Amino acid sequence: MKALCFFGIIFGGLAVVLFGLDLAIKLPFGRPSWILNVGFIVSGLILIYTGWMTQKGLR
Repeated sequence: MKALCFFGIIFGGLAVVLFGLDLAIKLPFGRPSWILNVGFIVSGLILIYTGWMTQKGLR
C-alpha cells in the first residue's frame, strides 16, 4: 500500500510540473487549451493530497 501512495504522489507531482510548464512556456504540448492545463494541475494536486493523507493514515 505504501508503494501505491508514493506512486500516486510522484505521478501527481509529475502532472503538476508537466502541465505547469505547458501553461507557463508552452513547452511540451504547445498549450492547446489553458482550461485543460489548469484542470490537470488541479487534478495532480488532488492526487498528491490524497496520496499524502493516505500515507499519513497508514502509519
